[in-house]
Amino acid sequence: MEKKKIGLIHQLSYGSVNLLGSGSLAMAQTWLLIFYTTVVGIEAWKAALIFTIATNLDVITNPIMGYISDNFYRFKIGRRFGRRRFFLLIGIPLIVLYPLVYIPLPGGIPTDAKWIFYLVTYILFECVYTMIMIPYESLAPEMTDNFEDRATLTGTKAIFGKLANFLSQIIPAFFFWRLGENNQWAFALTGISFGIIMMVAVFALYKNSWERSPEEVHEPEAGSLLENMKKLFIDVFSTLRVKAFRTQLGMYLFGFGAEWLWASTFTFFVVYILGLAKSGVALLNSWSSILQIVSTFIVMIWVAKKGYRRPMQASLMIVVISILAYCFVYMAGFTGAGTVGVYAIVMGITIFFGIGTGGVYYIPWSTYTFMADIDEALTGRHRAGVYAGAMTMVGKLVRAWLIMGLGVALSFFGFDANLEVQPQSALNAIIGVAFFVCLMAVIGMFFAQKMRLNTQIHQQLLAEIKRRKEGGAPEDVTPDARQVVEDLTGWKYEDCFGNNNVGYKSKVQS
Repeated sequence: MEKKKIGLIHQLSYGSVNLLGSGSLAMAQTWLLIFYTTVVGIEAWKAALIFTIATNLDVITNPIMGYISDNFYRFKIGRRFGRRRFFLLIGIPLIVLYPLVYIPLPGGIPTDAKWIFYLVTYILFECVYTMIMIPYESLAPEMTDNFEDRATLTGTKAIFGKLANFLSQIIPAFFFWRLGENNQWAFALTGISFGIIMMVAVFALYKNSWERSPEEVHEPEAGSLLENMKKLFIDVFSTLRVKAFRTQLGMYLFGFGAEWLWASTFTFFVVYILGLAKSGVALLNSWSSILQIVSTFIVMIWVAKKGYRRPMQASLMIVVISILAYCFVYMAGFTGAGTVGVYAIVMGITIFFGIGTGGVYYIPWSTYTFMADIDEALTGRHRAGVYAGAMTMVGKLVRAWLIMGLGVALSFFGFDANLEVQPQSALNAIIGVAFFVCLMAVIGMFFAQKMRLNTQIHQQLLAEIKRRKEGGAPEDVTPDARQVVEDLTGWKYEDCFGNNNVGYKSKVQS
């Protein structure tokens, strides 16, 4: 790979695209279910079904996008514009679909027709999201092999993710304040604002990024369409045969998944359990997002020195403590906008939550950028796009089913968006979800205990990959390098570097 210096402009450009990645997700988890239920008038379970249907389609589109991106150098247009960056370029104008997700429809349209409209617009935007984010997630390992540079890129990405969370609260809060809490156009103007921000961010990355040259990329030829589809699904599912990736997925799905589910539940919790206003939700979440930016900086330094294990466990423990504290506020009777000190108490918990949880997002996505290197030690290929597709696919699938579960639970236990005061059964369901989030976080801590990747180990891994590429004999491996390769891949050293059946094997090896 040509060595290029990662400067501040590259870091900021790379990180800024997470205004699309985390921004659209933060808007969805905080406001979209509320928009569908309270503004559009769709039942909670049917509103949640929109997420589930769209995301289940991602089970197909995510790995396909990863496969297309990995193999795009086979086409002239890919060699000209890049196998990753080409999709950033064509995705810029298509982001215009995003505001449609939040556009209110006239009142005379039947609710079922509205449901179909919002389902279609959400699916279309999810396709655009996938087309941009899969190549984007593959760019960090394309741009640099250096551990610190990658950690900085992913750290900047995480910081912009928290900035996106802040904007997803402060922008709606501004429009709620100017137009009124029940004004449906507050959501639409928020969508338009985010759409513009997303376009600028993706354009900035396209102008300030690079990737591996076609000569450095070696993908086995698949031949026919049927053989290509076989290659696609074999490669995607083969990622689960890598020990470090299974551990990383555990941290991501149960750790970040816990924070995701809580973020989706938090609006309902604050409005209906604690009795505070929607604008109060935006205020609390905006403060949390700002503080998570600070905590991300702290975690980046901690990770650089100690690795990922302890920071992830500490972050998830704070998630658990914070949620239990929110529940205690309700059980102690500190509820209602007029209750003396309720805002101060909840704000204090939110500050604690924000300071401690920056690592919950940063760490899984930071460890992900090293999976292609570990995979290269196992398969002899550099399948960054496959891993991006697999991780994004599984993440979206779990998040969709979590939201679906939340919607079904609310509907089953009697939640009614038309009621100012919800039945006790609905309140109990929201509390139950909070305790389920705590259980997920504990499972995430278990997986974090098994993640031993750090700067030193990564350097040893890259050194061994380089040695083998340069013709080094397998029997000359040092004991430390052998241990690193085996610990990360989960395979015996003699079975690594392509001496296995992991991933697609071309019938005619070139």
